[in-house]
Amino acid sequence: MTELKIILVHLNPLSARLSFWIDRSEPQAFGCLPNGLPALAALIDAGETPATVIPHPAAHLQKLAEYLGVDATLLEVVTPELAWIETPDVPLPVALVRIMTTDLPQPKANGGFISLMELLKVPVVERLLFKKAYECLLGD
Repeated sequence: MTELKIILVHLNPLSARLSFWIDRSEPQAFGCLPNGLPALAALIDAGETPATVIPHPAAHLQKLAEYLGVDATLLEVVTPELAWIETPDVPLPVALVRIMTTDLPQPKANGGFISLMELLKVPVVERLLFKKAYECLLGD
């Protein structure tokens, strides 16, 4: 089975403010859960996605909820296939998961939510993934 990466976002239902989760436990902050992207990762063009069976992210929600210290019922899969990432080993699918609360939650994990203005804290490939998440949720 193919490994799966997850981008976690919070979209305030009242103000439409979009925030992205980043983990700060590594020397370089990362947004692709569970443990960032490997070195030399690159975004695969939309027309070149591999013909590989991907696991549905719903199977990963409980583990993600435990990592964050939140109730699993607050997590919703927006899309199981936001993008694909080319890595030195295998291509990896990236899913988009939204935490469904009105107020920005303060999870127990070592990280936090950042705004679009703070995206320079994450690697370039992850910034491109966050852009795709923005487009998926709010349009181009």
